[in-house]
Amino acid sequence: MFEVRRYNPAQADEWNQFVEQSKNGTFLFDRRYMDYHAERFHDHSLMIYRRGKLYALLPGNVAGQTFYSHQGLTYGGLVMSDKTTAADVLQIFKTVNSLLHDEGLQNVIYKPVPWIYHRQPSEEDLYALIEVCDARISRGLSSTITREQLNKWYRIRECGVKHARSAGITIEETDDYRPFWQILTKNLQERYGLNPVHTVEEIELLHGRLPENIRLVVAKQGSETLGGTVLYVFRRVVHTQYIAASRKGKELHVLDLLFESVISQALQAHTYFDFGISTEKHGTYLNEQLIYQKEGFGGRGICYDWYEWTLS
Repeated sequence: MFEVRRYNPAQADEWNQFVEQSKNGTFLFDRRYMDYHAERFHDHSLMIYRRGKLYALLPGNVAGQTFYSHQGLTYGGLVMSDKTTAADVLQIFKTVNSLLHDEGLQNVIYKPVPWIYHRQPSEEDLYALIEVCDARISRGLSSTITREQLNKWYRIRECGVKHARSAGITIEETDDYRPFWQILTKNLQERYGLNPVHTVEEIELLHGRLPENIRLVVAKQGSETLGGTVLYVFRRVVHTQYIAASRKGKELHVLDLLFESVISQALQAHTYFDFGISTEKHGTYLNEQLIYQKEGFGGRGICYDWYEWTLS
């Protein structure tokens, strides 16, 4: 019933058109975004056809003997149209599992699109993972605000807004990523010994390709950038991809004022504002200090799940 083909770059337009019209795809699956780091991953994305027409996509890469959906993205998962049925999804997973097994792969790690990003209900794959794949689950916890039920801010966040405003902090959107990237990189190096996932050149490239989807808002005192956030803007969700403030910015509570502005504007046109996960080590450790800050802005829990199973 289904024909599964490996993606190749000549099919980028067909791929992107399907993502745009799908019920659960986001711009992270647009090849203009996915392929910026193509040299880092061995792409193994799959295109599933039914009666000669593209019916579903599975972004993915292979490392060793494991298929990932997708290591270079926050989430992957089966991208479906509004015509995709539950019974067909079961068969798709059986077909894909058989194909990957025949290719000599042994394991699958699968990261479905969290439901807040769906245009309409799209969790047929979650049922298939249990029914067909006998998958094991890991879970990360994000903090999300819905405009349908706003929670009161913690007093510490409200006081921070007043403090920043009295210090003359201003909030603005900018295309100049470099001052913020210096702050972000310094913070990550000092706290974790890590660099941002994207280099500044990569984020500038991606912003140039997808300017409406990737945006930077910063907090400044005069001409000095003291903090900011990189926002990924989806149909229904605005997501904070990066957040950082300098030492001076933290003392002046610039992020409190920044998020007062950013959250208010985001929820005028979008249903959800998502801060991203506050868990580490595949969800086994909760960073309580980090999630306390997000909950202080009114965020409440949404799960980002990972599934793993053995091919047989």
